[in-house]
This record gives sequence, structure tokens and C-alpha cells, in this order.
Amino acid sequence: MISDLRTGGAPAEIEGEVCVVGTGPAGMTIALELARKGRRVVLLEGGGDAYEDDTQDLYRGEVVGHRNIDVANSRLRQFGGTSGHWTGLCAPLDALDFEPREGLGGFGWPIRRADLDPFYARAQGYLDLGPYRYDWEDWRRIVPLPALPLDPSRVITDVFQQSPPTRFAEKYHGAVEAEPRIDCWLHANLTDVRLAEGSNAVSSLSVSTLEGHVATVRAKTFVLACGGIENARILLNARAQRPAGIGNEHGLVGRYYTDHMTIEATTVLLADSVDARLYSESQIYDGAELQFGLRLTPELTKRERLTTNSAFLVPQHANEIYSTDYRNHGWIAFSSMVKAFSRGHMPDRLAEHYCDAVDDLGSVATGVFRQVARRVAPPEAAHVFKLRQDAEQAPNPDSRVYLIDAKDRFGQNRIALDWRVSADDLLRLRRTHELIGQAIGAAGLGRVQLGIAETPDLDMAFSGYHHMGTTRMHSDPRRGVVDANCRVHSVENLYIGGSSVFTTGGCANPTLTIVALAIRLAERLAATA
Repeated sequence: MISDLRTGGAPAEIEGEVCVVGTGPAGMTIALELARKGRRVVLLEGGGDAYEDDTQDLYRGEVVGHRNIDVANSRLRQFGGTSGHWTGLCAPLDALDFEPREGLGGFGWPIRRADLDPFYARAQGYLDLGPYRYDWEDWRRIVPLPALPLDPSRVITDVFQQSPPTRFAEKYHGAVEAEPRIDCWLHANLTDVRLAEGSNAVSSLSVSTLEGHVATVRAKTFVLACGGIENARILLNARAQRPAGIGNEHGLVGRYYTDHMTIEATTVLLADSVDARLYSESQIYDGAELQFGLRLTPELTKRERLTTNSAFLVPQHANEIYSTDYRNHGWIAFSSMVKAFSRGHMPDRLAEHYCDAVDDLGSVATGVFRQVARRVAPPEAAHVFKLRQDAEQAPNPDSRVYLIDAKDRFGQNRIALDWRVSADDLLRLRRTHELIGQAIGAAGLGRVQLGIAETPDLDMAFSGYHHMGTTRMHSDPRRGVVDANCRVHSVENLYIGGSSVFTTGGCANPTLTIVALAIRLAERLAATA
């Protein structure tokens, strides 16, 4: 059932067994899983069914560190959460990502990849993906295109799957509306987390509409699933009973913010005889849309003390109709509108997207022409590529989200995001490219021109808008905010869902792992809540 707290009949008291805050991939998955297991769930969403300027304004904050990032437009405060922005690329984290590694401060997760595998398999369905197979050996006999013949002890072919992408608002609105065990409230903005007197347990949440209708939510168990920035902001603002904020006894809430460094650099020049189509085009087989990249083996990554990275080969065609240099804000806005209309939906932020497209009609016209021209032009094999990646960063406690004096309409402090990108982050990526280049040269396939200097330009790194790590998972409360079960160490019945619990980021888009962790958390809560 879905209701709106703005309506006159909204109650002052709302009760359930489990209260989940946030309707993005983490919160929606947890609520649906719990309901299917017979639990009564209160599901809270601060926004409405669609984009609203005054609601979205609550996400506004400051950027004080690396500037190639955003704190408001990268997120959506509405039903379905930021899945409305998601591009859909999926892969599980590698087993190495969970292990303590030198060069990353020795940090590792308190769980292992094998602990998540059963939940990754179930997450595939939530995201409209194919079978749970992400090893090239699983696809080699199905996909007819050859992999590059590189030394398998050094470089391997990495497998990703492409979601449509799944928009949680579109796919699951009907399921939430029809589920009698889910009591979903829109425009229910969380304004306070209250602990029971004399205990380490949450007793209730205070929620409010922008118009001033307030309510109290009571449950046995509470889950914050509001994203890598907002989860930290909520905990830091909950200072009425704990002056430093809930869960912040060791000053860790908001710290270790990490993101993926989106970088397109380094040129790969392959011989004319080399067939690289596997890497330059998506492939659809066995119910899955696949994309392939190049990655160093886990053993080499560990030995070289590198972060993980999967490099995609972006073709650089001689014929300009194959160029994608038109893909700026105007084209993306136009494309978003077209995709929404094609699905029979009114686009979110229609006026904003329309203005962006009109302001850059040249790019839009170029993009439309090239899209049409490619359908009739003879195919052109590419032999020059750029390496594109969402590269991992090493955890850094100085990279952080913190409160500032400015407040929103509820009197909650806004945040500043101090994203740190270091020269070491980029030098690890440079070394990765160097090793890939050595493997390509040793195989006689071509050569590589490094695009990252020995004194790297930090401005080449852009945010992947993958907000991670601000309530990180660790078995030691002095090194993490939540334990291996995503429970806040210092609160008996408060859990965190989403990428803020990631201990390290890996190089995979976080959404598949977010959903897998959500299913795992729901299993635990269904058994104990």
C-alpha cells in the first residue's frame, strides 16, 4: 500500500515490525523481501512519485574537495531513488576486493565474496539481468568472438552485464502498492532518530512533510537505506541524545568516502589483423547483454599493490559518424526524454531536460544524425581505442562527508562533500595501464601510449557518482560504523542498507552489490526482527 503523508487523513502514529527509510534499490529490495516473508514493513520515502524541485532541494550541499563531482543532481529524492539515474552496468565485486590488501591500508571486508554469492544470484532478477555468470570461461563457448590472446597469468577478459537499466519506481510501484504487508508513505522526510531512554536501541523516528504534517514511526527494527551521502547525514544530524551523532562514537560516520574515478585515458593501437570486436561492442547471448573489458589478474594486482580496475576499449573511428564526442549534457538530456517517452512515461525533470537540450541543439542534432547514419554506413572495424574505466580508490579517512552550518527547511544541517583524489590513486591506474600495455606488446598485438603522466593531472578524474564508504563495514567498531550484518555497532536495532557500508569500492558499479547486501540483510531481519 502506498499513501501520502501530505493527505489530511495521515495518522500521527505509524507502526510496523521493521521500518525501512528510502525506496531506492536497497530500501525497496529489503521491504519486498521482508514482506514476502510475512513481516509488516513501514517504508518511508522523503519525495513523491516523481521529481519535485522543493524536495530535491533537501539534497543540496557544498563541494569542498575535488571539484569534478556533485552532491544534489547526482541523487534523486523520489520513489525509486537514484535508480532513476542509473546507467545499468553490473558485475559483482571480485573476491580480492573483500580481502585485506597492502596499498589499501590493509582494509578488508569482514565478509567474503562467497558469503554474497547466493544473494548476488538472487539480485540478478531484481535488476533484469541474465544468469549469474561473470567469468569469461562461462561465456567463451557461447560468444563466438575471440578474446585477445594475452598472457592469462597477467591480463584476463572481464565480464559485465547490462541492465535495461531497471527503474525501481517503474518496475516495483505496482508490487509495493499491492502488498498488504508494506505500508509505504511518500513525502515522509526523516527529521530525527530517537533512542529509548537508558538503552542503546532506537524507539522511534520523527518524520515530516514540507508543509509541516508530522508523524512518529515505531518499529522493532529500523533500516536506513538513503544512499552513501544521506545515510551519513542522517546519523550526524541525530545529536539530541548523542552529541557526536548516532554511530559516531569513534568519529567514523562520513569518513572514508570513496567513489569511482571515471577516466578515459591511455591509447591502445592494435594491429590491423587483430579482432577486438568482443571489447568494442555489447553482445547479447543467453538472455544477457554483455560487455567485456581487460583486467589484471588478482594475483598480479595484489603483488603490485594496486587497486582494482577494469578497462573498457572505446573505439576511436576514422569516420566521425562513429565518434561519441556529442555526448554532453544536452545530448544526455535529449536521450533521457526520448527513452522515457518510448516507455510511455513522462520524463522526470522535463523542463530542465528540455532547456538543456535546447541550449545545445548542435550536439543534439549531431547525435541524431550520427545515430541514423550508423544504421546505413558500412561497418568500420576499429584498431585505435581509449581505455575507459571507473577505477577504484584506496580508502582515505580524510575523504569525507561532514555537516556545515547551513540548514534545510527542517532545520537539519546540510553537508559538505570533501572528495579526495590523490596522485597515488592515479599512479596506481597508470601502472595498471602500463602492465596491460606490456601484455599487449608481448603478445605482438600492438602498443599502448600511456595517458596518465608520472606527475598526474588530478582533474582528469571525474566522479562516477557512486557514493560509498561513509558508514563502512568492519568487525572492529574503532574501524567501522556497522558490523558484518550491517548493524550499527553501538545501536541494537539500527541497520544500514546501501553502498555507504562498503569497506572498499572495487571497480564494479555498486548497484548489484547493493541489492545482494539488501537481500542478505532482509534474510537476517526476517529471522530475528
